[in-house]
Amino acid sequence: MKELTATGRTVAEAVDSALKKLDVKINDIEYEVIDEGKKGIFGLFGHKPAVVKVIEKPSPILAGKNYLEQIVNHLEIEAEITAFEKENVVSYEIKGNQTALLIGKRGQTLNALETLVQMAINRVSEKYLQVTVDAEGYREKRKNTLIQLAHRMSDQAMKQKKSIQFEPMPSAERKIIHKALSNDQRNIETYSEGEGRNRHVVISYKGKSGSNN
Repeated sequence: MKELTATGRTVAEAVDSALKKLDVKINDIEYEVIDEGKKGIFGLFGHKPAVVKVIEKPSPILAGKNYLEQIVNHLEIEAEITAFEKENVVSYEIKGNQTALLIGKRGQTLNALETLVQMAINRVSEKYLQVTVDAEGYREKRKNTLIQLAHRMSDQAMKQKKSIQFEPMPSAERKIIHKALSNDQRNIETYSEGEGRNRHVVISYKGKSGSNN
């Protein structure tokens, strides 16, 4: 995060000078007027330049990383955090020896961190950004686990000829279940029901219950 002091005949001119030096736009900075300056007599004698202190705002990605680092440091966990953006999705990867503490049971702590970082980013971003927070490749492992679970539960629904409910899970995980079974040609369908934290996936058996007659 850069900061500098700039001068000009007016406050506006001083700010404009700072923008050119930093090569940024007005929305990318915050500034404080140190001295409003004085025009002087006939614009010549007693002239005093305006002085402003300009601070460049951190980018949304950096703001999110800083926020995540503060949380990790507060928990006294040594970890390295990397970040990148692709198609309005900002991804953070946490690596370290104690990442299990950041993942939590079935990723609940990681999901909470993801929600907090997303809120922090979108407070400073001009456009909406989606955020993912991962730790030591947990998301991919969880995805594979959910896909396997989806197929087991769909087999159970077919065998028992009744609907099966999953435990509540976040939207991203529900989407994995829906996608995993989207091409299943058997008499089942998936949908989500419930509100807020209780929202969950249901595998609905569409055939006749009971005997095959």
